[in-house]
Amino acid sequence: MNPQLVLTVIGAINILMGIAIYIGAENIVTGGAFNPELIKLNPSAVKVGTYMHEALAAFMIAFGFVALLNRDMEDAPAKKLLFAMGVAYVINLTSVVLHIINPEVNPPVPAVIIMLALTIAAFYTSKVSD
Repeated sequence: MNPQLVLTVIGAINILMGIAIYIGAENIVTGGAFNPELIKLNPSAVKVGTYMHEALAAFMIAFGFVALLNRDMEDAPAKKLLFAMGVAYVINLTSVVLHIINPEVNPPVPAVIIMLALTIAAFYTSKVSD
């Protein structure tokens, strides 16, 4: 795969997901991301969860812009950037797995699958593509 194309795709998907999460942060929290019992016990959990999702969204948008603004790099540095992004995704996915194990939060499976696909694309392109 072409590293510049993968950077473009990763950048665009991260920006779109970040915008969607930012706009829907409170609905994500009240719609199932947090255990309803947790919200009943502490209604301020919705506010904390909303702020947390807004911070996550801002990171995703920034991460997307890093990819988009560097897509005109030569192949070798672009592959290094993709490898670094793959490492960042693995750290993120490790956190997601810990949250899946924790019964108080429920990460959305489609978003996890998208992040896993971007991780694979980043590593594959950084190591295998010519």
